Amino acid sequence: MGMKVKLSCQPLTWSRFEEALSDIAQIGYDGIEVPVATYLDRLDEIQSALTRHRLACSATYVSGAFWKGWDQEADLAVRVAQALPRLGCQILILASSGYQPRPEPAPKEHYQRFCETVNEIAKKAKEFGVKTVFHNHAWTLIESPEEIDLLMENTDPELVWAGFDTAQLAYGGADPATTFRKYAHRIGYLHIKDLNPSLKGLTLQQRYEKGLIPHVFWELGRGAIGDEGLVAVLDVLREIDYNGWITAELDSTPLTPRIGNGNNYMWLVEHLKPGERAQLTEGLSR
Repeated sequence: MGMKVKLSCQPLTWSRFEEALSDIAQIGYDGIEVPVATYLDRLDEIQSALTRHRLACSATYVSGAFWKGWDQEADLAVRVAQALPRLGCQILILASSGYQPRPEPAPKEHYQRFCETVNEIAKKAKEFGVKTVFHNHAWTLIESPEEIDLLMENTDPELVWAGFDTAQLAYGGADPATTFRKYAHRIGYLHIKDLNPSLKGLTLQQRYEKGLIPHVFWELGRGAIGDEGLVAVLDVLREIDYNGWITAELDSTPLTPRIGNGNNYMWLVEHLKPGERAQLTEGLSR
């Protein structure tokens, strides 16, 4: 069958969502990650905007202190999952919110409660026909390769899929392609970005000591992961005939949002092989 993907953009770089919609559509992306939690009472308005710009809602991102157990953040995640089908979307991204202290391991019970809560959110999301993918993130409870392994081993593979982020993996000390290959059977979504080259070759502890430098994450192919490392991730997707979204993301850029994210789009288009990009009319099942 071969890999079939659509290209999405995370609008974090833009300060105004309407401007992001316009720019992302004009760049050529097929979809956008919508901050659905912000628009729960205005879903019709968002759907109209997506239709106007001919963009699909690829997924939405919800983070929380799920190590505290079930609380209002978990309730919100379920409400968001319930709303997604109204936007024609089937992917809920879950992540940990910020966690201190880092990079030391957290108490064992925090990991246990976190996994239990993520599992339960995913179970409820599945009732709405929504797939839950987990997003690893620097400076959070699930950051290092060991913590990613713990999360994957203690969540139900029928409920919680991998929604890995290439640059967040690299920041946490993992090799992106190696991690994707290890959990290839659970890949359901991904964020693709590069890591600031000044952080290359450092341990996670050294990266923490260096602090939050400007633009931790870089445009595709221009950072510490580089073309070779990012193509290696695409090759894993090819090996499993991945059928889903690839979402480009820039947290910040010294360029304008449109130029920075446009460069990411061009990198993706240039590194996909003929026939690997799904047409707008083709469904994505994975």
